[in-house]
Amino acid sequence: MRVILCTLLLLNGILISLQGDFILFVPDEPFVAIAGEDVVLECELIPPTSASNMSVQWLKSSLSSPIHVYRHGQDDPLAQHQDFRGRTELFKDEIPEGIVSLRIKNVRRDDEGQYICSVEDRTDFKQSAVELRVLGSGSKPWIQMTGYHGVGVQLVCKSSGWYPEPEIQWIGGDGNALTEAQTKYHRDSGLVNVESSVGVTRQSSGKLKCIIRSEVLKIEHTAIITISDDLFPAVVQWALLLVTICVLIAANSTVIYWNVKQNRRIKELELQKSIVESVWKRICGHEVSVTLDVETAHPWLEVSEDRKSVRWTETWRNLPDTGKRFTYWACVLGSEGFTSGRHYWEVEVTGNQSWSLGVAAESVKRKGGVGLSPETGCWTIGRFNDGMWVYTSPESRLPAGPIPGRVGVYLSYESGTVSFYNAETKSHLHTFTGNKFTEKLYPFFWTVNENEWLRICSGSAAGL
Repeated sequence: MRVILCTLLLLNGILISLQGDFILFVPDEPFVAIAGEDVVLECELIPPTSASNMSVQWLKSSLSSPIHVYRHGQDDPLAQHQDFRGRTELFKDEIPEGIVSLRIKNVRRDDEGQYICSVEDRTDFKQSAVELRVLGSGSKPWIQMTGYHGVGVQLVCKSSGWYPEPEIQWIGGDGNALTEAQTKYHRDSGLVNVESSVGVTRQSSGKLKCIIRSEVLKIEHTAIITISDDLFPAVVQWALLLVTICVLIAANSTVIYWNVKQNRRIKELELQKSIVESVWKRICGHEVSVTLDVETAHPWLEVSEDRKSVRWTETWRNLPDTGKRFTYWACVLGSEGFTSGRHYWEVEVTGNQSWSLGVAAESVKRKGGVGLSPETGCWTIGRFNDGMWVYTSPESRLPAGPIPGRVGVYLSYESGTVSFYNAETKSHLHTFTGNKFTEKLYPFFWTVNENEWLRICSGSAAGL
């Protein structure tokens, strides 16, 4: 895969001159998904080119209408095929970087097939095809005793949700395969359910196994049941038989339910972890170096010599005021301002119980007692004693959770968002959305916790 991508990048200049402003890169090998889970079909523009103002369509070759449409900067669900409504999404944060990969949720068997990634702007049109294979991993088998058959008992082993068709085998108490088993397969929503019945005599009783395996998926599941001599005709005590059957059914059902629930939870946690790591890696890729602008620092604030730390001291300093300095709020701005792009930095806040971080507009009022909120040009969150707050008008409290020791601030200028993260746990705290930034924005710091520093971390995200 990497060899192919490198080759494409090396030939990019030739391709641009021959074919237009960009090309679409998709993997050569088919994507494989398990029915009921999610899958991401990868597609990106080479060289990386923002697709925010382009028309992006994903199509399935067997359908007459697209399965996902993005144009004029937003999704168009009305143009989407009804079978995929509510089941697809693009990664909006990645579109400005030319990544138009599609997530299909709750994949079905009939989703298998060829998909086409199509991107169009005013001067160019490209499309590339990918294959999706959908497999069914199936449930663990369970065994039921359905009654008597001649001088033996009848057992049935069942499992559902497979694709392709699995193999099923019975092993008797003596360790030999029971070849007289009758197996049936039937389809349900494109997946295969399997059912195998066998008659067990006293000679083959004991601990019996039902084994179901898929060579394609490299999966093998086993269900075990123990048949006592007391269950066979002529020596059956009916009350005991009924109790035993009920206990076996209840025990098998409980085991099956617990296994299915645990497997599903494990898969969900693995998927969530993968998504978090992917998003976090992308955010940290926009880390910038931030220093403090001493000309903006309130006279009560002390800025360290390296301009990376600030604290409140209750000692008023007679400092020259060039018009940039805050004289009401105990604030200081970063030296670097931003008028475009994405930027990420982290601040160490451990031990400080009164702080606020975020971004502020260049025009933010610095001399009066106006409230610090988006309406006045400040997008911040902070801590006061044991609570975390979003500084809006009026203020709102963040949901209860661990107090972060290090806070990440992520500015996406074009999309109008400012996001905050607990950088220690990589968890999201809050995002300001729906803004249309028109002026330069600066990193913002406020503190009134005496002698407790706020420290800008250097290279912290890059080391994650």
